[in-house]
Amino acid sequence: MYLMLKCTLSIFRENFIMLKRLSLYTLLLCLVPIFVWISGWHWQGDAALTQFDYFLYWLTETGSSPYAIITCGVFALLFFPFAKTKKQWVAVVAIMAVSMVVTQGLKTGLKHVFAEARPYVVELAANSDISTEYFYDQTKEQRQSIVTDYYSSRAETPGWLVEHRENEVSYSFPSGHTIFAVSWLLLAAGFFRLLGQTSSGAKILLILTALWAFLMLVSRLRLGMHYPLDLLISTLIAWVLHCALFVFLEKKRLFPRD
Repeated sequence: MYLMLKCTLSIFRENFIMLKRLSLYTLLLCLVPIFVWISGWHWQGDAALTQFDYFLYWLTETGSSPYAIITCGVFALLFFPFAKTKKQWVAVVAIMAVSMVVTQGLKTGLKHVFAEARPYVVELAANSDISTEYFYDQTKEQRQSIVTDYYSSRAETPGWLVEHRENEVSYSFPSGHTIFAVSWLLLAAGFFRLLGQTSSGAKILLILTALWAFLMLVSRLRLGMHYPLDLLISTLIAWVLHCALFVFLEKKRLFPRD
């Protein structure tokens, strides 16, 4: 009885530490939309674009198809040195792959449920003779053509951003890029905790992943692709799913720290 109680308390303690760790990183990313609301900032079109936004474009592309697949491969390889065995690394990568499939599948389903127009689409509709409803009633190819025609006379919008928007003609909520970036940050934080990794290399990778994820959220706002609420709810969706994942993994003791 004593041993059972001790084991239960140990699992509860580990779960609490894990949830606290995941929640702190989630809170860090939630600061992006929270700061936007506090500051009163809102997207005002492309006239205010800077050179930094061009950097954000390249960063946001790491979460865009098909480059996101390369990003997943890079993260998988970066985790190789932190696994105790090759078998353990394969198990970690397999779980990461499941996380990506589930979160992105959920994102796709929710986009069609809520059917929210992107900020740039709202601006496009306001400055043309079409409505957002008409825009989204068209096929993907027709929507891309509408975007191309609209920006052909908009000199303030650079070609790289036009091309990005031509590829991003789906709905706004939730943000797939946000869920993608937040998921990778939480996977890194969760697995480093699960594997007992406290090395300098693990800390550096975690910091760089957090910075990448933070800027990913910023990029979605600056490029006119999402609203702050999209980012906040998408971050929380990733948090809930990965809290459940790592509580399950802690309970099953699949990755002993010893």
